Amino acid sequence: MNGTVVALPGFLGKGSDWAEVRAASPAGLRWICLDLFAPGAEPVRPPAVEGPCWLAGYSFGARLALRWLQEAPEKWEGALLLSVDPGNFQTEEERVARRKSDADWSAAFRAERWEVVTDRWNGQAVFQNNTAPLREERDFDRGKLAAALVEDSVAGQFTDPLRLPTRLVWMAGARDGKFVRLQNQMRDTGFPGTFPVVGEAGHRLLLEAPQAVAGALDDLVA
Repeated sequence: MNGTVVALPGFLGKGSDWAEVRAASPAGLRWICLDLFAPGAEPVRPPAVEGPCWLAGYSFGARLALRWLQEAPEKWEGALLLSVDPGNFQTEEERVARRKSDADWSAAFRAERWEVVTDRWNGQAVFQNNTAPLREERDFDRGKLAAALVEDSVAGQFTDPLRLPTRLVWMAGARDGKFVRLQNQMRDTGFPGTFPVVGEAGHRLLLEAPQAVAGALDDLVA
């Protein structure tokens, strides 16, 4: 198949996090796997690509993908969105609490020892029972990590389903209760697309279920 997929990792992620999905996909797409937080990299913008182009995003990267989809819906054929919060179902109290939490994490990523802050990050409830990927400080720009937490907080996120293409797949792991509930809310309120849930998987679908993710992508672009 001719076409390109632009893949976005999660927070504290790397473009190479998509390697197992890429290897498992027989669709024959060209892959552009972006490093959002690498030292010295330019600010991330949608790449200029000719021909059919798809987005794939995980968690933070999926929220960024939602922004790109709404800004230029005509540019994208569709998207695969993993473990994503569209921002629509938060109360004002939840938004206030999230802004404070993100500001605290932002300060921690600027100031705390790398091993300490990354261990705390991986200890959050959403990652329970997950194996944390190895993350070396030299691969990341702390300023970019800290800024992303505040500037791209889910507290400021809102997704207009009318601005989205219809060819979307929203995927969550069955053990990721919060994000399964979010998918049910999206489906029930008229978001376009399909909403598969991966059994025996949690939040980190790229690590836990690359074959299922690759299968969903192949179905999407077929």
